[in-house]
Amino acid sequence: MTREKRELLNKLQELEAEAKELLKNDSADIDRIEAITKEIRDVKAKLEALDELEREGDLGRMRQYEDKVDGIKAFFKVLRREPLTDVEAALLTTGTDGENYIIPQDIKTKINEVRRQYKSARPLIGAYPTTTLSGQLTYEDISTVTELTDFTDGQDLPTSNNPRFIVVNYSVKAYGAILPISRTLLQNETGGLLDYIARWFNKKAVRTENKKIFEVLKLNKTPKDLTGFKALKKSLNVDIDPALETEIVIVTNQDGFAYLDDEVDTTGRPILQPDPTKPTQKLFMGYPVIVFSNAELPNVVDTTTGTTKAPFFYGALNEGAIFVDRDVYEFSSSEHAGFTKNQVFLRIIEYFDVIQADTGAYMYGELKLS
Repeated sequence: MTREKRELLNKLQELEAEAKELLKNDSADIDRIEAITKEIRDVKAKLEALDELEREGDLGRMRQYEDKVDGIKAFFKVLRREPLTDVEAALLTTGTDGENYIIPQDIKTKINEVRRQYKSARPLIGAYPTTTLSGQLTYEDISTVTELTDFTDGQDLPTSNNPRFIVVNYSVKAYGAILPISRTLLQNETGGLLDYIARWFNKKAVRTENKKIFEVLKLNKTPKDLTGFKALKKSLNVDIDPALETEIVIVTNQDGFAYLDDEVDTTGRPILQPDPTKPTQKLFMGYPVIVFSNAELPNVVDTTTGTTKAPFFYGALNEGAIFVDRDVYEFSSSEHAGFTKNQVFLRIIEYFDVIQADTGAYMYGELKLS
């Protein structure tokens, strides 16, 4: 109940009570009775008007609810080449080239939920969200980090040991894929089809992102020759700044993990220990060992000697590389290419870049397998 309506009801009760008292008195002023009667009619009229406005408001909200659409409905109407209502059209924003649409939030959420099922290297490195296609970002070289300056006695800020800030450029690129969809399936079904589209796109997207991340992590790095797990242990102790200890991870492929998993220390205990907080996670020197497939992180083969080595990234990878993400998916569809097969072709694109940052925060090594 609104404040205005409550005040009118209180006033109506007061007027009706006064009118009853006047009617009990045979000598009551007739003019006063008529005035109160008119006031009561006026208040009741105002209350009826308020009730009507409330009913119209409820109907308006009901119509708004009935007209409410979600992004999923609009998405599939575009694929089916069906006309959009004004409300549906408002949910779809044109993309970078004016032809694509930005995928609505409902579907973006679904894609991101499905993405968690796949092994991604993105959480291992830094992240930088952006709304532009190109730009610059700045990071501080860990080797030049200095202490705070004591300003208590008016000392000047020293200039000789200022930290070194490095500016790097980024340029996000478009990565996408095209999926043929049966028009019959598109007309009759959307729920399971959306799950399929999300799985199809994420498999390709995660594989692409991982490849780019590993390529960037290898840039400007001379491989450390790891002759065994003791060499890896020594490198972790000597080559990685202890200030980064809480950020250290070890990344390798299936063969590299299998090598470590077979090794034991001088007491016969496995060098890989289970993480008590994550039963499926293994630790080396207390640092998590993250495993990717040999297909995504292949071995290095020396064609001259025939030597096979497993790749290892270790250190604070989140300081060593940055994933620049536009955080949008764009889509478009075409029926021309699939006209003879009764198909619609769906194209989904994401935009990202991976840039190298502090190369001193991590190491790249190769461990001899054979």
